[in-house]
Amino acid sequence: MSIEVSQIKRVKSYVDTLREFALGETRYYKLVNTDYTGFHNARKRLQDKKAGQFSFKQYEENGKKYFMITRNE
Repeated sequence: MSIEVSQIKRVKSYVDTLREFALGETRYYKLVNTDYTGFHNARKRLQDKKAGQFSFKQYEENGKKYFMITRNE
């Protein structure tokens, strides 16, 4: 009998990613698929809970899209 091993799919957690930011910290992410929407939804959830304020800036370099995220409070 031959067994084919499956891989567990990793789910991105944008809320947990933003929670890891220290106050004043800035990080850069390459935008892939639904990352833009995911980060915006996560920011809204955290701001509604008063769990942090974040500023976003999207930019393009060498034909690739990036997202700059800074935790403001």
